[in-house]
Amino acid sequence: MSLLSSEPKLLALARRLTEATGAPVLGGISVFLHGYRRTTEDIDLFAARTDELHEALIGLGAEWDAEQRELRIEGVPVHLVTESETGSAPSQVVEIQGVRVVGLADLIRFKLHSGLGRPERSQDIADVVELIRRVPLEKSFAGRLPREQRAPFKKLVDAVRGAVEGR
Repeated sequence: MSLLSSEPKLLALARRLTEATGAPVLGGISVFLHGYRRTTEDIDLFAARTDELHEALIGLGAEWDAEQRELRIEGVPVHLVTESETGSAPSQVVEIQGVRVVGLADLIRFKLHSGLGRPERSQDIADVVELIRRVPLEKSFAGRLPREQRAPFKKLVDAVRGAVEGR
């Protein structure tokens, strides 16, 4: 199942999970809702307290898939993402189409934290590039990011703008 092919079902499930748990979505659904309509097949929730969120999801009908090492609800993988993976907690949560999602600056920050210098996480940088292109974001947005991420973000903006101008 991908978000584009089953958008109503995946968004409805994300809406229900965020409403019931208060945990915001990040990852592919957040990227999708912030303006880059890419496909995704799972729901990533920010977990401030992993045990509590895990139990809440079990209470909502999620089951643990030991082989895949993930929760599944209605056949959809649900991943709990922690502060150790994002670098920090979200500073802003917004609602888009009834789904609680991390704010755009947090999403960009998390994606850069995960993707910079880690080739296995290249999708995170690709997401930032597409958000720069489609939202669109300018270099001034870098002021909303941590100091160490500003220069890499500006380089990505230059790369996107150069590619657009060079067409």
